[in-house]
Amino acid sequence: MKNPFRKNPTHQLETTIASLTKRGDQLTSKRVTAQETLDTAIAGSLQAHLQGDLDDQRALDQLQAAVDSATSALARIDEAISVLAQQKAEAERQLTAERACIERAAAADKLGKQIAAIEAALPKYLEESRAFADALSDVGHFHFESGQMAGFVQNTMGQIEIAANFTLAELKTMPDAVRDGRQTIPREEPEHEPVAPIEPVPETRRLFALRAITWRDHEGRQRYAQQYTDADLTPGAAQRGLRIGAVVPLDDHRRKRLHGARGGQHVNPNAIDLLDLDKEAATCLPNIPPAIASDPVASADFRIIDRSAETRTLTIEVPRL
Repeated sequence: MKNPFRKNPTHQLETTIASLTKRGDQLTSKRVTAQETLDTAIAGSLQAHLQGDLDDQRALDQLQAAVDSATSALARIDEAISVLAQQKAEAERQLTAERACIERAAAADKLGKQIAAIEAALPKYLEESRAFADALSDVGHFHFESGQMAGFVQNTMGQIEIAANFTLAELKTMPDAVRDGRQTIPREEPEHEPVAPIEPVPETRRLFALRAITWRDHEGRQRYAQQYTDADLTPGAAQRGLRIGAVVPLDDHRRKRLHGARGGQHVNPNAIDLLDLDKEAATCLPNIPPAIASDPVASADFRIIDRSAETRTLTIEVPRL
């Protein structure tokens, strides 16, 4: 029986790595301090040689001793950090190997159970196949199809029995090979997630609005389009708008001249001249005048007067010199 209070190798290695990491952080902090001490000692020795009393050998020796001590301390810390890094790398390698060993052992145990299940199911399959073939043979002498099925089952059963002898012999060697690392771990086939159905894009038709219009889109939201702008209409709204001339195709000659003529103004939802293209009654030809107002020239009602038949007299006065 395993001791529940005994740490497993994986846990021990994880604890060791955590301890080494903490120790490394402490040494790194101490190295920063040691480097600062060394820099200060070197600066002090250099300053003494540049501006101090060069005959005071005792003071110079003390400064040099401080430099040597700081250099030695920094070197010891660097050496400790290097050794610690090697120990941590080795512990991490052992942890990786231990985890791989655990994974291989679990995979080998699972594979062993699967092979045992195959081996246990094979005799049952052969026994049931024989019983099935015998039952078919009993009526096969007068029923052709049953006789054919009996022959097929017997032939298949014989082939499976021969193949199973080779297959099981090979399968039984695989768990030990997986456990020892001589064979890769059998991986489970990834489950294919169901592909989300792609929703069809709602059908719309882009047209040029000759007057302010409103309609509801496929989601039921109220949409608006200002006069002289493009609008993506539902098929029904597009059909009703084209029927009464409230909208025209994008290749209409008026779009090139009038597009954006309203200067980016927004539609007033409460405007009395706002045309709702979803209302069949409001878009019937008898109830709405033609959209001649969309053409500034037509809406101005200019008339051409022919004055070519009139007689006109022009008098020119010439100044006297």
